[in-house]
Amino acid sequence: MNQLTIFPFFSQAIAKIGTTLIAGIASSLLLSNPIYAATFGTNLIVNGDAEQGQGDPIGNAVGADIPTIPGWTTTGSFSVLKYGATGFSFTNPLGNVVNVTVPSIDVPGPSDRGLNLFFGGADRASSSALQLIDISDLASTIDAGQGTFNLSGWLGGYSTEEDSAALNITFLDQANQSLGIASIASPTATQRNNTTGLFLRSIDGSVPVGTRQINVLLNATYTRGRVNDAYADNLSLVVTKVPEPSISGLLLVGTSCMMVWKLRRNNQIFQ
Repeated sequence: MNQLTIFPFFSQAIAKIGTTLIAGIASSLLLSNPIYAATFGTNLIVNGDAEQGQGDPIGNAVGADIPTIPGWTTTGSFSVLKYGATGFSFTNPLGNVVNVTVPSIDVPGPSDRGLNLFFGGADRASSSALQLIDISDLASTIDAGQGTFNLSGWLGGYSTEEDSAALNITFLDQANQSLGIASIASPTATQRNNTTGLFLRSIDGSVPVGTRQINVLLNATYTRGRVNDAYADNLSLVVTKVPEPSISGLLLVGTSCMMVWKLRRNNQIFQ
């Protein structure tokens, strides 16, 4: 269930598609969205746990009623929901009253879940949330090929419905051109045994040389139902520096090579 796919270095054609996607979906958002700075070894995603700001206590917030989500610029009815929100009822075209439920406090998910989770929204449409991270302060390490990353998050959905969440990062150079992408996605309804909940997804990789910014895009894809039941929580992106080989490590390697050479030489003498 934790098997994921990474695309650290796309071909030129795929890179153009990634760049076009960002430009087409969120170019205007990038202009207004704050750019956050980076340090090694810390979670670079601002408000990745949805705890900053208020969560919707019902699950029906749309338009101006959607709580402000610090750190993120959103599209559609992307929202933050309280675990254990009450849900709501509506009357369908047949005159039947339908109850809409949302994740309870005890659904499968992170043990340190806090009060809130990200929510696709209270209407029948896909939505998204975006933030841009500036890692130019880490340029010397990254350009030396010593930058690695871990992307993780708890992603999920509702019962048998296929609404899904995907966390995508795009590595951008100084000219905002794509150098590669990585992504994690929520399990399908079948993979989560038709259970409402969130499940840990994680991926590791190398930060492409030349990266100066990382675009973080959380997509909530709607398929059916009264609301967009794509869920996410505890999103994390950590960039670390690859440790340089120690002197003792280099001596050990050198000694091992010398011993192998001597053994081969002795074998040749006694043959």
